[in-house]
Amino acid sequence: MAALEGGRPAVASATDGSAAMPARVGAALRNRNFRLYSAGVLFSLTGNWVEAAAFGYVVLLLGGSAATLGIIGFLNTIPNLLFALPAGALADRFDRRKLLLLFQGANMGVAALLAVLWATGSLTLILLGAIAVVGGSLGTLSFPAFQGMLASTVPKEDLESAVALNSLSLQVARFIGPAIAGFLLAAAGPTWVFGANAVSFVAVLGAVALLPASRAVGPMMIRGAIGEGVRYVFGQRSLASMMILMLIAGIFGTPPVAFMIPAIARIQLHGGPGTLGALMGGIGLGSVLGSVALLALARRPNKGEPLLGGFLVTGLAIAAIGASTSLPFSIALTIVGGFCGVLFVGLSTVVVQAMSSNELRARATAIWAAAFVGMLPFGALLTAGLAAWLGPGNAVLVDGVAVVVGGIAVRALRPEIGWLGCAALPEACIAGTSPAAVALEVSSS
Repeated sequence: MAALEGGRPAVASATDGSAAMPARVGAALRNRNFRLYSAGVLFSLTGNWVEAAAFGYVVLLLGGSAATLGIIGFLNTIPNLLFALPAGALADRFDRRKLLLLFQGANMGVAALLAVLWATGSLTLILLGAIAVVGGSLGTLSFPAFQGMLASTVPKEDLESAVALNSLSLQVARFIGPAIAGFLLAAAGPTWVFGANAVSFVAVLGAVALLPASRAVGPMMIRGAIGEGVRYVFGQRSLASMMILMLIAGIFGTPPVAFMIPAIARIQLHGGPGTLGALMGGIGLGSVLGSVALLALARRPNKGEPLLGGFLVTGLAIAAIGASTSLPFSIALTIVGGFCGVLFVGLSTVVVQAMSSNELRARATAIWAAAFVGMLPFGALLTAGLAAWLGPGNAVLVDGVAVVVGGIAVRALRPEIGWLGCAALPEACIAGTSPAAVALEVSSS
């Protein structure tokens, strides 16, 4: 692949490229601030997944039903739609370090409160629902600041490596957290689960405190700042096309994985806890493997093709899981779906970070969150309605088909989706996707 040096294309040999790949993949780790940030976030994410894995179990211990689980999930995720865009404006307006210390400190207090309420026998379903709203709101308010802080820990040339490594941390935490939750629930009960999550915030608060402050911009109105961010994102056709894919994924792609896997295990596959554990383990394994592949693909100049491919294959895997009555086949599909789903979500995060200016990065990532996670509550209600009408297997099948049809329609109507990332590195994209053009320029100069 041709590289650009000093504004002129230069041809790099295959040997040079392969030798440089490991350095490029882990480039972000050369930066002290990123290592601090990454270690703190990994520890905190593990604690979050410990609590998340046990949350539904606690709902059932308090006398809740499957419907209650859906309501609690709705309450926890609806803040993403309500507060994502204002959170992005705040993160671009104020010092992100101070915002994270405030919001994550409050989140630690929420986890500690849950531990105390359970230990004293005071926790009720109503209190748990209210705490789910508060926790979801604090997470939503923190997300753009976290993404903006991530970008500030590395130079621009290492940003894609940083985002990919951060995605790997998320998947490792997702893999480890539920296992720790199961051990703590069996050995000590929910108090220790909530307490472990509270303690995990110490790591991220300490890491953020050691990072340099971000520069606050001049005064701006929140409404005007949100409008500026929306115009910036949707003014770039390739980025706008990707946001349409995020909407489709939030409505049809995520709800089957987030809410229907237990029903698939019990009703579609006629299994029990072991079947559910096998399916969730397959998703986790695929996600970790996908994050490893993301480390290499994140450095690819044109990310549109693997991103769209990951989206479409994930949809096919979801549809096939809905139709499958074979446990081994379903487990294989969860591994494929986890792998390709992480590629899609991870590459979309890399694209948003790389294609956004420093002044608008937090707002751009907030729009990404609103389009993807913000649609999850409505997707959950839609999938629940389909499950009541058609059964869980057919509901998941319909969702998967909708993802595939939506992806094909976006590709047909918005071909710019195939050039994601090129706005950030136009010369590299020309070199990567049209080597003949580079060769012609070299030979004529």
